[in-house]
Amino acid sequence: MNEIRAVVYGVGAMGSLATRLLLERGVQIVGAIARSPDKVGKDLGEVAGLGKTLDILVESDARTVLARGADIAVVCVSSYLNTMRDHFATCLESGVNVVTIEEETVFPWHTSPELASQLDTLARENGVSLAASGAQDVFWLHLVSTLLGASHHIESVEGHCCWNVDDYGPEVAQHVRVGEMADAFQQYVAKHGWPEFVARNTLEALVSRLGLSVKSITSSVKPVVADKSTTCHCLGIEISPGKLLGTIDTTLLETEEGPRFSFSMEGRVYLPGETDLNEWFIHGEPNLQLRNDAVPTRFITCSSMINRIPDIICAAPGLISLDQLGEPRYRHGNLSIHLDK
Repeated sequence: MNEIRAVVYGVGAMGSLATRLLLERGVQIVGAIARSPDKVGKDLGEVAGLGKTLDILVESDARTVLARGADIAVVCVSSYLNTMRDHFATCLESGVNVVTIEEETVFPWHTSPELASQLDTLARENGVSLAASGAQDVFWLHLVSTLLGASHHIESVEGHCCWNVDDYGPEVAQHVRVGEMADAFQQYVAKHGWPEFVARNTLEALVSRLGLSVKSITSSVKPVVADKSTTCHCLGIEISPGKLLGTIDTTLLETEEGPRFSFSMEGRVYLPGETDLNEWFIHGEPNLQLRNDAVPTRFITCSSMINRIPDIICAAPGLISLDQLGEPRYRHGNLSIHLDK
């Protein structure tokens, strides 16, 4: 096959990093899409901070850009399917495959069944595929499922990760309500509820991959409150004591077969010197532990997504949840040479 042709859909912190990785893996970028007036009309190389121009303008008309014959759209916009449905539909209707870091698409069948079904049908009708990847692909699903392959009996699996809100830009910081007073956050949650984040979708994908059945799922959130003044760089604010640094989202999943699974995601503004963490404890026979210190979560979210591109281009049409996508692999060099492997 000729060079893979891609559109960068969303040029924020993650889309900018993805742009560099795509170019370094021999992917031809044929267009870029953004909605911010500060980015539209500028060269993608400038917007992505590459220190050079690429002769690719960032545009706002997605259908026009997608009509240029891309093989895949690399979508880095938002975290929930209800906010991403129209973006995905535009790509699929244009006959373009989609890889995304949008977390709910990891396993959307129970949290957004109607939207997932609509997009699955749309992808099949247009002969293309939609799938999500990111840190959860390697570190929260496949590393854990591989380690579980050494278990004789599982009683429970407990996961915890911590990531720096500043790595993901202002939209994510606003989502976890950085800078809000703790009392106001609790009142907001009591009144409006709190959307289930990627912890639930990751556990559902893991349990599905293990061939187990869900009995019950409960999710909760609690604030992480500053005890001293801390800077949030992506929002450009100082967080005073008593205000939110971020949140901890926790999901507990019980299976019909007995094993219990829990996963806590701690997303907050870091203090100087803090680093990302990924750890899992498996209780059973034998007890097992997986721990990754100083995980470059932001980078591996993008690098995992880019390595998935050949899988998604070659996949059968439809929405493919992460439990169905197969093992992640490293692809050396130009991605196009891996399309037939």
